[in-house]
Amino acid sequence: MAVALACLLVASCATPPPPEPRDVTLTIKGKTVLGAPDLQSQAEAQLAYTLGFGYVARAGSAAVKCWFARTAGAALDVDARLWCGPVQVPGTGPTPDWVPVPLKEVDQSGDGVRLEVQSPQVPQSGARSTPESTLIRTDGAEFDPKSPAEMVAGAEFLAVLPDDGKKSNSELGLGDLDVRLRDDLLSVRGTGWANPDSWPTPDGVLKAAPGSRLHVARLHVEKLLQTDNGFRSTNWQGWAPQPSELAVEVPGKRHVLPADRLPDNGSVVVVYTVPESGGPESVVLSSIGVKSLDQRVEVPSGKRTDKPPAALLRAATSGAPLPTQKVQVGSKEFGMKVNGVRLGVRRPVKADALAVYDMVSASAPDKALLEILLDASGDAPDSAAAYATKDLISVTLADGSAVPLRGVRYDGGVFPSAVVVEVPADTRSVSVGLKSGSLDLPRLGRVDLKALESSVSIPLDF
Repeated sequence: MAVALACLLVASCATPPPPEPRDVTLTIKGKTVLGAPDLQSQAEAQLAYTLGFGYVARAGSAAVKCWFARTAGAALDVDARLWCGPVQVPGTGPTPDWVPVPLKEVDQSGDGVRLEVQSPQVPQSGARSTPESTLIRTDGAEFDPKSPAEMVAGAEFLAVLPDDGKKSNSELGLGDLDVRLRDDLLSVRGTGWANPDSWPTPDGVLKAAPGSRLHVARLHVEKLLQTDNGFRSTNWQGWAPQPSELAVEVPGKRHVLPADRLPDNGSVVVVYTVPESGGPESVVLSSIGVKSLDQRVEVPSGKRTDKPPAALLRAATSGAPLPTQKVQVGSKEFGMKVNGVRLGVRRPVKADALAVYDMVSASAPDKALLEILLDASGDAPDSAAAYATKDLISVTLADGSAVPLRGVRYDGGVFPSAVVVEVPADTRSVSVGLKSGSLDLPRLGRVDLKALESSVSIPLDF
């Protein structure tokens, strides 16, 4: 008891303070790194520009510094590059990233090796870059990049997190959101939004740094370029369709959400920071290519701030039951079934008799392209005749006027797998039917084609 009491009073029994950092001499492959402190300072100056332009965001409350990475060699032997951080590459998860800065050897002597700082290798949006070994600075300070991270989101932070959709908005702490944007290659629907003080992630609870606030949006995305069978071709006339981009715009910054962080058809939770001073923020859908277009809707109000083609303000399709027309080709009676419809402003069609495809576009903002998917049901003849039978398929408006055919797709059946026609953007129904005619068809020779009942009506009330 006396010894314990003595230890409370005598400094020599107290726990010693951690050692102060001390200047150390770093080496690369056993040779002294000359001017190592200057290399750190120069890399930090370059990274300041990277932060200033928003290529990366601050992560945590500590200052961003540049460090050498130890190798498996001698105790103070390091790699020929610096690692600067912690930062966050927009689009990745909430845990910190690091920016590698290569070092180029410019001179070598008996005193050591002299290096020159190169441009920072900023990872692409959504890509991670993390050192594998312990980091060290010339003052002897060390840092383990695998240690638990401080979960603080700085200015221009954006993380795209997976969402399995199993929890409701209320369970996640989100309010409801009704935001809808689509083009012919990508569709997005905002379903939830919040401005919380903190947000739980698999890596810990995330908070915003001073001067910023956290905002959270739940988005359901469908990459039609992947899920729509019309885009299955890999052989295109000219350029293949370019994937559309989805972005979140906040004051002073446009964050493009990395495509590889988005599911083909599913939800994500986007966590981002905005200035505490506030300002407008929007979800933006950018169509790329010949018909470039930015569509923009404010969050959380859902207010549209753009004027897209009228067809894109409507839903693309519906799940309503679709009709079948009874037809006859030669001696065969069967059905020409409508399998689906899609309304938009760009659709893929066969460019020629070979397996070459092209994208056709609506001729004016008040026009739409209507794609009608067809199939033969029942005892259909075996004939790859779609290139010929397409001319006998008629699509008319409610007033009986015919609409122009803009293209077809076919896959070896007696009818096209899809016909694409141009209609007024506000069209609420069309009729489709087979006209009578006589054609020379593969495997069948000269045969008569006719409808055994009237054209069928397709509702477009979506």
